[in-house]
Formats: sequence, structure tokens, C-alpha cells
Amino acid sequence: MYGTSNKSKNLPVLIFENVTRVFGGVQGYGFFFTAKNNELYAAGENSYGCLGTGYSSEQKSPVKVPNWKAEDILDLQTNDSYSILITKEGKTYGCGRAGYNGFTQDKSTFTEIEELKNKKVVEYNGGTKISLALTNENELFGWGFDSDNHPTDQYGNINIHKPHKINLPEIFQNNPSIKLKITCGTHCVYLYPSYNSCLIQDFQKLFESEIFCDSKLSLNENTQFPIHKIIVESRTNLQISTIEDLLNKESFSKQEILLFLKWVYFDEITNVDLLKQIFNSLNISYPPKNTFQKDLHDLFNDEDSKDFTLLIKNDDDDDDDEEEDEDDEEDEYEEIPVHKIILLTRSGLFREMFENITEESKSVKDYSGKSIESIEILIKYFYTGKIELTADHDIQLVIEELEDSIEYYQLNENSNILSQLNEIKNKL
Repeated sequence: MYGTSNKSKNLPVLIFENVTRVFGGVQGYGFFFTAKNNELYAAGENSYGCLGTGYSSEQKSPVKVPNWKAEDILDLQTNDSYSILITKEGKTYGCGRAGYNGFTQDKSTFTEIEELKNKKVVEYNGGTKISLALTNENELFGWGFDSDNHPTDQYGNINIHKPHKINLPEIFQNNPSIKLKITCGTHCVYLYPSYNSCLIQDFQKLFESEIFCDSKLSLNENTQFPIHKIIVESRTNLQISTIEDLLNKESFSKQEILLFLKWVYFDEITNVDLLKQIFNSLNISYPPKNTFQKDLHDLFNDEDSKDFTLLIKNDDDDDDDEEEDEDDEEDEYEEIPVHKIILLTRSGLFREMFENITEESKSVKDYSGKSIESIEILIKYFYTGKIELTADHDIQLVIEELEDSIEYYQLNENSNILSQLNEIKNKL
């Protein structure tokens, strides 16, 4: 880790070695980090004891924070006057200025927040003077000092000195499977579904609608399940015929197989014992070694199984639509190999397009007018959930095109894409 010295503020100097993680925060004048020796360290301004060291004087060089080990920490965020620490068990601790950190008195060491003692916090985000904590049961708590009328809660409460439960919007209340992400700004807060929740929603809709099924899972002669072959085989690493042979040796009911397919399509586990039994029949270890997102990432890298081609016009022809239609056959197109099922599951536009082309069709033309590099990045995002740009990209152009792609391609996860693009913008 490098910082600046007192003698030359422009010259980075080595201040600590073997750093494993660094923690900061909005308008924080200090920071925390963990090292390979499993210890937690802090340095910087220590207003109101916000570094958790037991005192409130400035710390110009790193000092060990007592009673904390790196392996215990899930997240740690600091501000100009308070810090919040979340353990891997979901316990919430704070130190620093009263009211800002959820306490009614100043604390210079990390102390557990009473109102959250029986809650398992899975995500925390702190703004300038606001804190939001989300539990594993999708309960949202907010607190802080709100002299500027920040929207700490929908009741107009300000200066909340301890965590206060906030009613979630109805769309999130009615669907506990949606896991939220939270962000606190200086004057506003944001709630949005996590990427994984949007991914699960897309595939749940695919499963429930049974559209574009290209195969069947046949069991016990009289029971058949319409399925999408590539989804089932990529999730189980087994061929459909092998799955049928193995499951037909057991006496699973139709309802039990449906529960198994819900895991295949959208990771739902409602009966652990049953799922273990089915996995055992298929000679698959339980719990599943691969997560849903990792399976899709592996599918993205599996070039041999890609069964469809997205054609991208590679010229800058600005002729009107009529002329484009006449010359369409003569235009040159660049090809992006994809899985058809991924396109139609992740994009409402492609889903509508596939409803109007024959099943035998092996390609479709993209008429968005966007650059091939932007479309390639977006297609990879469909599989991985990551916007990855390099120095070789025209970054400003790609950002603009990806922002426009959200509405054009009818995507289900605008907040996740925008948050990643905003992070990229902030680094420019």
C-alpha cells in the first residue's frame, strides 16, 4: 500500500506491505485495511473515534484496530464521523459520532448496534450522513442525521438516532425471492434488484411460460416435461437421455420432478431432502458445486454448444429504411455466436423477434445501429452480469450505446447495468 509523505505530498511512499483488503467510504478522511497476518488496521482522521481504536486523535500512520480479525469481516465502511462494520455472521457494529452511527452516545470502539442484534445483515451502504442496512429476510433499516431533509424514510422522519425499519415498495414486499442492492448518496438513496434476482426472474418466466421448448424430459412412460435442452444439460452436466435413464429407475412423482426442474431453471430449493435424493439418483454431489451464475458463465465460454448467430451490420450506411431494405441482401454482417435461449430469455426484443421467425432459422439480424463492440459487451453481460470495458474500446461511445440498449432491447435489469456504467464513468 502506498500513500503520500508529509515532506512531499506528490510522491507516493510505501506505508504498509501484505495488504489484502482496503475499506473506505463517502467523504471519509480515514480508511481501514486488512493484512495477511489477519489483523485489521486503520489510519487517517479519527473524528469522534470513528476509526474504532479506542481514542479520537488523528492517526497519521496505520494502527491495529483491537479485537478484530480480517476473517470475521464481511464489510466495513467509514465516513467523516462514523464507521459501520458488518461481520460474516451478519452482526452490525458501529463507532464514531452519536446519531450518525445508530447510537445515542459516542463510541470510539466498535460496539454492536442494539436494534439489529437479532437481525442478520447481508448488505450495508452509508451515505454522507445516512445508513441503510438490509437483512437476509429483505428487511430494510435506515438511520442517520438528516439536517438536509434527506429521504431517510417515507414518513418524513429526520435525525433518526437508531435503526428504523423502512417499509419496502410493494413490488419488493410481494416477492421475497428478489434480493436487493442499496446505495446511499448525499441527498438520495436507491433500492434496486440485484443482478442475480433479475437473472432468476428471467429464467423463472421462461420456465413458467414453456415458450420455445425444444425437447422433452420423459419419465415413467406417461409423464413428459417440456424443457429447453441446453438449460437442463448445462445445469446438470448430463445429457437428457442419461437423466431420463437414471430418474426412471426411481419412483419420483410428477410434482417432485417439477421441484427439481425449478432448481434447474431458477435455483429454487424448497425441499432439501428431496433435492438431495434426486441429485443422488443422478450421481451429482449436493449441495450443487456450481452456482447458477457460474453455470451461465461456463455456457458463455462453451463455443461448441452455441446454436445461433447474431448478425451485426458492419458498415456505416446512412441510407433511409427503404433503401436499406432493398440492399439488405448485399450488406456485409459480422457474426456473434450465441445461445438462442439466452437471447430470448434475457431480452424482450429478441423474444418478440423469435416469435416471428421459424424454428429452423439459425440467425437473426440486429437493426439497432449500435457498434459491434457494444453488442458483444451486452451479449456477454447476458451470461455473466458484468460490463467489461478495456482501453481498446471507445469507452464514451460504448457507455452511451449501453445506456440506450436498456430500453431498446427491453432488459429487466436497468439498475444493475447503470450502476456498473456509473462506476466506469467515475473512474474516467
